[in-house]
Amino acid sequence: MFLKSDRYIVRQVFATALYAVLILSVVLVLGNIFKEINELLVERRAPISFLGIFILKLLPVSLVFTIPWGFLAAVLLVFGRLSSDQEINSLRTAGMGLYRIASPVLFLGLLLSLLCLWLNATVSPRSKEDLKVMLYETFKEDPLRLLDPGVVQSRMKGQQIYIEARVSEKSFQGFHAYELGANEASKWPVGYLYARNVASITPDKEVEKLELRLSGVWLEKYDEKQNLQQGSAGKIAPWILPLEAGKSRRMKANRLDNEQIRELLTNPPDNLTDKKLDEFDAERIRRISFSFAPLALAFVGIPLGLSARRKETSSGSGMSLGVAVAYFLFFIIADETQGSSLMLTKVLMWVPNFACLAFGIFLFRRATKRA
Repeated sequence: MFLKSDRYIVRQVFATALYAVLILSVVLVLGNIFKEINELLVERRAPISFLGIFILKLLPVSLVFTIPWGFLAAVLLVFGRLSSDQEINSLRTAGMGLYRIASPVLFLGLLLSLLCLWLNATVSPRSKEDLKVMLYETFKEDPLRLLDPGVVQSRMKGQQIYIEARVSEKSFQGFHAYELGANEASKWPVGYLYARNVASITPDKEVEKLELRLSGVWLEKYDEKQNLQQGSAGKIAPWILPLEAGKSRRMKANRLDNEQIRELLTNPPDNLTDKKLDEFDAERIRRISFSFAPLALAFVGIPLGLSARRKETSSGSGMSLGVAVAYFLFFIIADETQGSSLMLTKVLMWVPNFACLAFGIFLFRRATKRA
């Protein structure tokens, strides 16, 4: 049965959490927009309207992180203020224990955890996949965007291209192509092609490629012994640019929801190795475990908030940052163990939740004895 004090505390926590989640989501979404804006608007020439869709699809992805963090900040701030204003002591004088005072907030944390589970296991991966598909379809509508002059196109596997100027709708001048080779991380080209003119272009959407007919060609290529080979030609065979550069053909775990991953693990395709299947399984477990972050962090946040009796705003923000970073960092460490043992990875992914639960119970007991 919810008492008036329960509704009062829940209302305070929920309102503060809503405000914190809003601020954090705006920051994360804007950060991702600035990160991707060069690729979206410059390299891929996506329309401005695509930014609105990009924001809507990115919001569920950001909420997976901002809901736990915002809820933790709200718990610390509200319980810090309640402790500072002696309202907690008033409730305890009325016969309510700390666990009873905290129970409605823990229940709210459970509800938010279920919301995060839905977002993390279903909505977020679908949003990521929808973004990739929409971007690919937008690009495929006008494949000549790949050849906009003055823009370095770097999203094609193994190569980068640059065109100096446009002569007409389907002809250009100053075509530069850099072959990156197998080790793309170094970004040091192993081959270079320059063509004075791109005489004609044949978009072929059915086989997803562009055929460029080049003239006035200069070639440079390093052989296996790292000797530079050079040559020139009036014309060469059509230079092929794959349109699927805008679309990833690899099956990625972060773009499949948990139901799709479960079906994949039940009937695995022949082209997926056991190591790759372990990655999908680990991703599924990570989503489930990480979704319970609001409830786990609430167990730590409530007793920590009770100890923040002064300057609750600054101390609550600082503690929420420290606790959230430690919690998220452990998941990063667990992800790094995927190559060694799947069972170890699964265990480590649940450690942060159980650690928060154990540490929270310890803090609750200590707070009860002090009171």
